[in-house]
Amino acid sequence: MMMRGFLSLMMCCLLWGTAYSQITYDITGVWENGAGRTIRVRTLEDGNVEGEFLDSVVVADDGTFALRGEVNKKKCAMLMSAKNGFRTIFLDGKPLRLTIKESEYSYKNPSGPYVLENETRDQAAAQAMIQFWGDDYIRNFSLGGLGISLKRADTRQKRDSIAQEIERVAKEQRDQMEAFLKSYSDSDVAPFFIEVNMLRMMSLEQIAAFYDRFTDRVKQTEKGKEMGERIAQLKRLAPGSPAPEFELTTPDGGKLALKDLRGHIVLIDFWASWCGPCMDEMPNVKAIYEKYHDRGLEIVGVSMDNNKANWERAIERAGLVWHHVSSLKGMNRCPVAKLYQVVAIPKLYIIGKDGKIIAKDLRGEELREKIDELFKE
Repeated sequence: MMMRGFLSLMMCCLLWGTAYSQITYDITGVWENGAGRTIRVRTLEDGNVEGEFLDSVVVADDGTFALRGEVNKKKCAMLMSAKNGFRTIFLDGKPLRLTIKESEYSYKNPSGPYVLENETRDQAAAQAMIQFWGDDYIRNFSLGGLGISLKRADTRQKRDSIAQEIERVAKEQRDQMEAFLKSYSDSDVAPFFIEVNMLRMMSLEQIAAFYDRFTDRVKQTEKGKEMGERIAQLKRLAPGSPAPEFELTTPDGGKLALKDLRGHIVLIDFWASWCGPCMDEMPNVKAIYEKYHDRGLEIVGVSMDNNKANWERAIERAGLVWHHVSSLKGMNRCPVAKLYQVVAIPKLYIIGKDGKIIAKDLRGEELREKIDELFKE
C-alpha cells in the first residue's frame, strides 16, 4: 500500500514538473541615447518572421533596459525597436546582455546596432538563419523576374544568358545553405532554419537532405523531432500517396468529406479571403473549373479564414461556385492545414479518382497544362 502511494506521488511530481517546465529569458543591456524608447520581443512562431508579441519594455532614463519572463520551450525571437532594425536571438534559458547603438537602419544589416556580449554559437546561428531569409527574399524576387524574362527571350543568346544568371543565383543559395550546415549542424537553432527558410519554398528532397546532415543530438531536440515529424508527413503527401481524409463544415453548416468526391479528379485549394495571391489565382482556377467540371472535375476550397462573414463574402464576390469548407480557425489552428502541411497559401493538391495525390503546388500555366493532360487520358 505504501509502495503504491509512493509511486502515485512520484507520478504526480513528474507530471507537475512536465506541466510547469519553462524556459526563462533574461535580456538586459544599455541603449545609447535610447531613454524613453520601446524595445519589443516577438517570437518566430511557426517560422513566421513577423512573429508573435512576447514582451516589451521602455528604456529607463539612464539607458538601461531589462526584459524577463518565461516561454514554454526554446524559441527563436526578434528583439526590435522602431527605426532601429532588429536582432534575432535564441531564447534558451541563458542570460543575454546587449548594447544598442544609434545608427541609420540598413536593410542589408538590420542587426548592426545590436551588439551581443559573449555571443554563443546558437546566437550566431540565429543571426545566420535570418540573414539567409533576407538574402533569399531578394533572390526569390530576382528569380521571379528572370523566369519571366526567360519566357520572353526571343534569341538563343538571350536565353542562355538568362539561364546562366538563374544558375548563378541558385548556386548562391546552395552555397549559403552549405555554409550554414558547416558551421551550425550541431546547433539547437538548425531545425528552426528549416521552419523559417525551407518549408514554404523548397522541395521535400532539399528539406530532407538538409535535415539528414544535422547531428543526432540536434535531431533529438524538441524542435529537431518536430522537424523530423514534419518531413515524415511531407513524404506521406508525396505524389502517389493516398490523400489524407478529412471532413469540414460548409458555409450552410453542412459537412463535406473528401471521400464524398471519390471517383472524381479533385483540386483541394487552400486559400483565404485575405490572401492577395490566392485571389489573383482565382480567375485561372475558375477557367479550369468551367472547362472540366462537366467532365468530372471537382474543386474543394479549404478556407484559412477565421471570420465566417469575410469567407462567405469572398466566395460570393469572386463567384466561386465549387465546394467550400472551413474550420474557421485560421491557418495555424486548422486541422486540415496541419494534415496537409500548409504553412503558406495559396497551396493546391490534385487528387486522382482513386484518392491518391497526383501533384501539388502547381499554379498558372503549369496547373492548366496538368489538368489538360489528366483529361486527355
